[in-house]
Amino acid sequence: MIPVKTPLKDLENRLNKIENTLVSYSQGDFSKKLNISDDFDTLDIIMSGINMLGEELKEITISKNFFNSAFNSVTDSLVVINHHGEIVDYNNSFISMLYFEVVDLKWQKVTQFVKLDEFDKIIKKVEKDLSVYTLNTEVFSNNNNIPVECSISPIDPQKRLFLIKIQDLTDKQQEEARRIATIIKTQEDERNRVASDLHDSVGQQISALKFFINSLQNQKDEKLKDDLFKKTQKIIDGVADEIRNICFQLMPRSIERFGLIKTVEQLADLVQFSTQINFTLHLEPITHFIEPNTAMSVYRIIQEFVNNSIKHSSCKNIFIDLKADQSNLLLKMADDGVGFDNNTINKGNGIDNMNLRVNYLNGDINIKTQKDEGVSIEIIIPLK
Repeated sequence: MIPVKTPLKDLENRLNKIENTLVSYSQGDFSKKLNISDDFDTLDIIMSGINMLGEELKEITISKNFFNSAFNSVTDSLVVINHHGEIVDYNNSFISMLYFEVVDLKWQKVTQFVKLDEFDKIIKKVEKDLSVYTLNTEVFSNNNNIPVECSISPIDPQKRLFLIKIQDLTDKQQEEARRIATIIKTQEDERNRVASDLHDSVGQQISALKFFINSLQNQKDEKLKDDLFKKTQKIIDGVADEIRNICFQLMPRSIERFGLIKTVEQLADLVQFSTQINFTLHLEPITHFIEPNTAMSVYRIIQEFVNNSIKHSSCKNIFIDLKADQSNLLLKMADDGVGFDNNTINKGNGIDNMNLRVNYLNGDINIKTQKDEGVSIEIIIPLK
C-alpha cells in the first residue's frame, strides 16, 4: 500500500518515471532502470516488476552479435543496413547470390543490389512498428535477376540498424535457414507482445493514475478526496497485478536458460515480492536429465497451484518441495489458506488443470484439503 502521508507531488514524479520507462521499452530501449525507494510500497513493487521485465526483454531482443555468429552458417542471404540504406554487414551467401567478385560492399546502397521501391517508407514503418516487413522482390545478380522474399526487421533501434533476410525463391529453403527464421520471428513476436502489453495496458493505467493524482491535489472536499484516494489505490493494485501476470507469462522461458529449480525460485520471489505471501522452498538439485516438456508441465502445475492459492485461499504461506531421482519426480505443495470442501475438489479452482497435466505425464496426484485447513498436494511423476 502507498502511505496516506506520501506527498502527491512525489507520487506524480514516480508515475512520470514509470511512464517514461514504459515508452522507452515500447520503442526498443531496455537500458532504463527505475530506482526503488526505501519505503517498499506498492509503486516500488510495480517498479521492480518493470525492471525485471526490462531485463527479460533485453534478453529476448535479437542482438547484432547473434547475427554475426549466424551469418556464414545459414543458406539465406543476410544484410545489415542503417536507416539510410547503407550496408553495414553481410554474409557470404549474399555475395554468392550476386554472382560477381566484390571487394567490399560496406557503405554501398543496398538498393544497388536489391529492388526496394519506396525504401524510405518501408524503413519508417519498420522503425515505428518495431515489426518485420516482408515483400517479394528481386536481387540484381550478375547473371540475371533472382526472385526473392525479403524480410526487413529492426535489430538495434538505438543505432537504427536493420536486418534484411533474403530468401531465394528459386530453390527450397534449407532446414537450417527455416530454423533460424523461426527463432528470429519467435523472439521478435515475444518482445513486441510484451512491449505492447507494457505500453498499452500498464501505460494506460499509469496515465489514469496521473489524472487521479492531479485531481487529489486540487480537491478540497475531504470526502471526495478520500474517494479519489481509494480509486487511486485500486488502480495501483491493478497495475501490480498486471505486471505480475506479464512476468508469469515470461517465466517459462527461464526453464530453457536456467532449469526448473531456478525458475521455481524466480516464481516464488516474484509472487512473494508482489503479494507478501511467504514461500518456504525445499528444492533439491536435479542431477538427472528431464525432458523439456516434462519440466515445462511440472512448472505449469506449480504455477497453477500458486495462482489458485493467490486467488482463492487467502493464505499467508506456500510450501513447495521438489526432488527427483532416476525414476521419479516427487512434488509436494501446500498452503495455509481457507481450503475447500472435498465434495467440490473436481469442480474448478485450477484442480482440473493440475489433474490433466499429471495424467498427461502418467503421474499420480493426491489432494488433501478441509475447510479452513489449507490444501496439500502430493504428485509423483515417472521419468522413464
